Amino acid sequence: MAVLPDLRVAGSSQLTPRMRRVTVRGEALRTVGPVPPAAHVRLLFGDPGAEVTLPVAGPSGLTWPSDLNRPYARSMTVRALDAGRGEMTIDVALHGDSAAGRWACAARAGDPVGVVGPGGGWTPPADARAVLLAGDETALPAIAALHEALPAELPIDTVVELADPADQQELARPVTWVHRDRGGSLEEALRRHAVVSGVAVWVAAEGHAVKAIREHLRLDRGLARSHCHAIRYWTRGRSHEDSDATFGAARAEAARRGIDLVTTQDVHEMSYELMTGGFRLPTR
Repeated sequence: MAVLPDLRVAGSSQLTPRMRRVTVRGEALRTVGPVPPAAHVRLLFGDPGAEVTLPVAGPSGLTWPSDLNRPYARSMTVRALDAGRGEMTIDVALHGDSAAGRWACAARAGDPVGVVGPGGGWTPPADARAVLLAGDETALPAIAALHEALPAELPIDTVVELADPADQQELARPVTWVHRDRGGSLEEALRRHAVVSGVAVWVAAEGHAVKAIREHLRLDRGLARSHCHAIRYWTRGRSHEDSDATFGAARAEAARRGIDLVTTQDVHEMSYELMTGGFRLPTR
C-alpha cells in the first residue's frame, strides 16, 4: 500500500451524535486509482495541528524514522474518493474514548494527516444472487459505500446495530435498524433473519459478535467460506494496539502449526481463535 504525502484536513462535520465526517485533501490523492467499496486506509495523525511523521516504503514493508515520534495509526474505511478534486472522505465512529474519535472531533482545516493505502475492499462472488450486509456503527461507512457501488439490480438486505435511533443515516438502500437501548443485538437479529439461496454475506462489527455470527452462518446456515466475509472492526475490552499485536501473534501461531494464511480473512480467523477461544469451522 502506498504512502501518500502532504495531505491536510479540508474540513469536518458531525453527521450524527456518534459519527464524525473528515475530508482529507492533497495532490497525492489525485494519483489514487478507483477504490473498491469497503476499502480501507491506514490513517496517521498526531495531536491537533502537530506534524505527522510518515513511514518509508521499502522491500520489507514500511519502516519508521527512529529519531521521530510515531503518529497514531488507525484503519479507516474510505467513505468516498474524488481523485479529480484530490479529496478523500472518512467517516469516524465515535465510541468510547478512542484516539481516532478525539482526533476527528478536534480536526480543523489545514491540520496535517497521513494516509497509507488504500487496500482491501469487497466484491460479492460472481455467482451471488443476493447480498446480506450486516454491521454495527463502525461498519456504517463501508455499508453506505457498498450500497452505492453494488449493481442496482442485485437484491441487498441490510441489518445495522446502533446504540439508539439518533445515529440512523439515510442510505441508498433500505436498512433494518437494531437498537441496543431497546435490547437489540446484531447477532440475534441475524439469527432470525432469512438467508436465501445463493446469498453472499458481508459482516463487520465487534470481534466477539462477529465470531458468533460467522460460526452461525457457516455451521448452522451452511454458507461456504467464499460467501461469508466476516471481519472484526474492533474488540470490546481491547485497545487498537492489542488488536494489532494479536494479528502478529496469529501469523506466528499459524507458522508454528504449518498453516498458510493467504488472505486477510485467514489472518482474522486465526486472531479470533487466539482472542476468544476455539473456532471450529469447515475449511471449504
